[in-house]
Amino acid sequence: MSAPNVNNTTQTRGTSSGSAVSTGHRWYVLALVLVPVFIGALDLTIVSAILPEILTKLSIPVDTNLGAAAWAVTGYLLAYIVSMIITGRVSDLIGRRAVYLACLAIFIFGSYWVATAHELPTQVLNLIARRYLGQRPDLNQLTLIAVIIGRVIQALGAGAMVPVSMALVGDLFPPERRSQPVGLIGAVDTLGWVLGHLYGGVMVNFFNQRGGEIAAWLQSIGLNLPPPDWHTLFYLNVPIGLIAFVLTWLALRGVKSPSGVGRFDVVGAVMVSLSLILLNLGLGGSAEISTTRTLDEATGTQINLPLLAIAGVCFVAFLIYEWRIKYPLLELHLFRKRNISAASLTNLLIGFCLMLGLVSVPLLVNLRAEDASAEAISRAAERAGILLSALTIPMAAAAIPGGWLSAKRGYRLPTVLGLILATAGFVMAGTTWRADTPDLTMALHMLVVGIGLGLTISPIGTAVINEVDEHARGVASALVLILRLLGMTIAVSSLTTFALTRVSYLVQLASENFPVAVTAEDLQRLSVQAYFEAGIQVIGEMLLIGAVVSAIAIVPALWLHNRNAEVTNEA
Repeated sequence: MSAPNVNNTTQTRGTSSGSAVSTGHRWYVLALVLVPVFIGALDLTIVSAILPEILTKLSIPVDTNLGAAAWAVTGYLLAYIVSMIITGRVSDLIGRRAVYLACLAIFIFGSYWVATAHELPTQVLNLIARRYLGQRPDLNQLTLIAVIIGRVIQALGAGAMVPVSMALVGDLFPPERRSQPVGLIGAVDTLGWVLGHLYGGVMVNFFNQRGGEIAAWLQSIGLNLPPPDWHTLFYLNVPIGLIAFVLTWLALRGVKSPSGVGRFDVVGAVMVSLSLILLNLGLGGSAEISTTRTLDEATGTQINLPLLAIAGVCFVAFLIYEWRIKYPLLELHLFRKRNISAASLTNLLIGFCLMLGLVSVPLLVNLRAEDASAEAISRAAERAGILLSALTIPMAAAAIPGGWLSAKRGYRLPTVLGLILATAGFVMAGTTWRADTPDLTMALHMLVVGIGLGLTISPIGTAVINEVDEHARGVASALVLILRLLGMTIAVSSLTTFALTRVSYLVQLASENFPVAVTAEDLQRLSVQAYFEAGIQVIGEMLLIGAVVSAIAIVPALWLHNRNAEVTNEA
């Protein structure tokens, strides 16, 4: 067995830090790339809110087809992860500009495909089914398949834009000035996929109520267009994406990008992609944020042990293979660097805590809904979305002071300070949230958690990027994001299992104390009350788990050192 490849032989095309680029132009480029990053992240969860609407418009029964349609969400997530892995390394080999623009073009094409799924894509699938498969499929079912295919195409472009953007920051900004832009990218990415569900639900509801008025107004100005519906959400991506493409292409013309020698590790990419996909499917979770989920709806999340076993085998094979080849996808020796190991473990735990905050709020809000009517659920979803903004908006905003602190005082201080704040917020929420807890109190607790987690975004990302040379920034950026998604996926699966088990146990305990002689109506009322009280208690316990995990994350965060690694060819 050969030794790990410690020093890649690389060549540089121009200056990697954008030394010839003015400060104002660097921030202009950053502003441009943030727009597609936000839209791509928004589309990660937007479909979860509009799937019932899509099925209804296609005259497909929701109750029997929602599971298949959910692949519009799951397929996007899995393609998103694969794209991160592949394009991070590709951008290291051929440059950020070409890869970023290619991925943006793929995302625009995927958005157009979804928006027009009922037209040409369905016709193409119908032609293939009839001519080559000898089948006469239902056209509405084919449209649903076309939507799923388009979503996968979207994700292949969107998943690449975040790590490539972070690597581009490494090319444009010197090490001491990377903290704030890295934090902004992480914050905008997080804000996008958290708001996606709320955005999709609000817009579709608005189109349903005002679509006719909008169409009439458009006709009054000479535009004979149909009333807006769910297709419109994807049509909007096209002009925004095209404008961003042209402006970014122009802005990056004078920016040099490093390129490395060697070849792309196809075998390693396949093995690590398989391991991550199988892990995600095996855990039964995803990074989808649903503001309408309740504890009883979580029964669909189940652990699949065979898939997890295969995922483990693939990952071990990946590590062995990467150790032996000359040009690996991921240079394992990087984990010998203290900052990369410490930041990676910290980020994994932060992803776990973030998902805890994101699911606890909608769980409690939906549990407190006055009834199970569609109107009550809709109001609860709106309340949950507003309360979640108390977590996500401060989280995004805190990335800015987190970047400033990281640049002035090093990586350790803002990370540890952020985790202490997150721990305190989880403790306050876990010990005080009850059935009658005011929304303002919940929002204040989530504000503390959001600020805490937001402070960690910049130092974690910058610590990893600054520890690698210019030819590995794409892979390093992807690593940061994948570990956070992995932590979130583990949280979804483990917390679902914990919640269901605890609620069942607590309800059973309560039922043992029910009066012996009760009517069926009273028994029903007592059972509902027992479930309600058990749900409230379990949500508090989950929040306290978040406090424990946040506190544990402080340990690897303390291992971060504050010295910027030497990066070659920097201005």
